[in-house]
Amino acid sequence: MNNTTANPWVSFIALLFATFVTIEAAAFQAPVLPSVTAHFSIPVNLAALILIAYFIAVAVCAPAMGRLGDQYGRRYMISLGLVIFGLSELMAAWAPEFWLFLAARFLQGLGVACIFPAVFSYVNHLFREDQRGMALGVLMFVMTFGAASGGLLGGLMIDSFGWRSVYLVSGALALLGLVPLLLWVPESKGTPAAGRFDWMGALLLLVTIAALLSLPTWAANFGRDSAVTWGIVVLGIVSLLWLWRHSGRQPAPILDVSLLKDRRFAIPSAIYWMQMILSSGLVYSLAFFINTRPGGSASQFGMVTLAFFGCTMLASPISGRLIDKVEPRLIATLSLVGSLVAVVLFAQLETSASLTWILFLVGFLGLMMGANVPALMKLALGAIPAHKAGAGSGLFSMLRDMGLPTGSSFSLAIFGLSSAYHTRRVTEQTAADLGLNAPQAAELLQAASQRGSEIGASLSAALAESGAGVEQVLESITVASLGGAIGSVGYLLTGLLVVALALTPFLGRRVDVQKVSEEIEGVVQN
Repeated sequence: MNNTTANPWVSFIALLFATFVTIEAAAFQAPVLPSVTAHFSIPVNLAALILIAYFIAVAVCAPAMGRLGDQYGRRYMISLGLVIFGLSELMAAWAPEFWLFLAARFLQGLGVACIFPAVFSYVNHLFREDQRGMALGVLMFVMTFGAASGGLLGGLMIDSFGWRSVYLVSGALALLGLVPLLLWVPESKGTPAAGRFDWMGALLLLVTIAALLSLPTWAANFGRDSAVTWGIVVLGIVSLLWLWRHSGRQPAPILDVSLLKDRRFAIPSAIYWMQMILSSGLVYSLAFFINTRPGGSASQFGMVTLAFFGCTMLASPISGRLIDKVEPRLIATLSLVGSLVAVVLFAQLETSASLTWILFLVGFLGLMMGANVPALMKLALGAIPAHKAGAGSGLFSMLRDMGLPTGSSFSLAIFGLSSAYHTRRVTEQTAADLGLNAPQAAELLQAASQRGSEIGASLSAALAESGAGVEQVLESITVASLGGAIGSVGYLLTGLLVVALALTPFLGRRVDVQKVSEEIEGVVQN
C-alpha cells in the first residue's frame, strides 16, 4: 500500500487549489484573446500562437517534469511550478512586446508542466486503490469548475479592469497557493530513473509537438499547398519516427515507449485523448455555430459552455464514487455509448434548432464526459508501475494537453472548409434560381462569404426584381452553410467515438490494477 497521511484529503485540497488556479488561468485565454490581439496589433491568424506557445511547453515538458519529480520530490516540483507560473503571469501582464508576451506564455506552460504530473502522482501516493476513484472524480470536478468559471470571470474582469487584470490575478493566486502546499502536503519521491537525462529525446519531442500543433496556423498563413506547410508536415513526421526509435534505445527516455506498449496504460490513455478531442472540438465548433447563426449571440454560447462544463462537473464525483465499487471499464463503455448517441444527434443539428435542444444535447454530453474521464484516469494511472510514476503521469498529462489543441484545430478546420463549400454550393444554386449573371453571382458569393461587404447596385436591382431581399438571401445562405458545417464536425466526432468504443474491450479490469499494485509492493518490500 502507498504511504498515506492521517487525513489525505487535507493534502489533496491544497493540491486541488494549485490545479484550479492553472485551469482557470487557461480558461481566461478565450475572452482575453481578442484584447491581446488588438493591443499588440497582430493579425488574427497569428493569435493562435498565444495558445500554441502554452500547449507546446505543457506537452513537451510534462514527461520531463514528471521524471524530475521522482528524483527531486513532487512537492518541490509543484512549488517550482507555482513560482514559474505566477511570475510568468505577471510578466505577461506587463510585456511591452508581443514576443515577450509569447515567452511568458511558454513559461506559463512550463509551470503547469511541473504541476500536473506531480498532482496525478499524488493521487496514487495519498489514497488506497479503493479510494482513488473518488479522488479522481473530485479532481475532475475542480478542473471542470475552473474551465467553466474561467471564461465568465475572465470576461467580467476584462470588461471592468482591462485585459492585464486576468494575468495579475492569476499570478497572485498562484504565489498564494504556495502557502497551503508547503503547510499541508508531505514531500513525495519516486524511484529515480537510471541513466542520464534524455536531452536528445526532449529536443525531438519539442520539434514533433511544435510542428504538429502549429501546422494549422502555418497552413492558414502560407496555404495548404505551400512548401512551408509541407515542410512542417515532413519535419513533424520525421521527428516523431526518430523520437520513437531513439526512445526505445534509452535507459531513461523522455517518452517511455514501454508504457505506450502496455495496453493497460495505452488503451485508456488513447480513449482519454480522444475524449479531449471531442470536448474541444464540440466547444469550438459550437462557438462559431451559435454566434454566427441568425439570432445567435455570445451570451447564448456562454450558456452552452456552462451547460457542458457544469454537467461534466456534476457527474465527475458521482462517477468517481461509482468506479470504486464497480468496474471502471463498464462506466467508460456506457459513457461512450451515451456520447455516441448524443454526437449522432449533434451531427443532425439544424441552424434553426432551439437553444433549449442544444443545451440538452451538450449537457448530456457533459454528463457522459464527466462519468467517463475519472474511469479512464483510474485505469491509466493505476497501470503505471511505482518506479515509473513520474514518467507515466507526465506522459498521461501530455496526452491530455495534446488532445485539447488537436480537437480545436481539426474541428475548426473541418468547420471552416465545410462552411466555405456549402456557402459556394448554396450561393451557386441561389444565383441560378434567381437568374443572376456570372458577375452578380460572384458578388453574391463574396457578400455571403464576407458578411459586411457592400453589394453593388446591379446585384441589388436584380434581387429586388426577383422579389428577394438582400438580407433574406444572405440569411438563407448562412443557414444552409452553418447546418452543413456543424454536420461535418459531428460526423468527424462520430467517427472518433466509434474508434474509442472499438477499443473498450481491451481496457483492463480493476482486478488487473490491484494485481499490478500488489506485485509492485512485493518487489519494493523485497
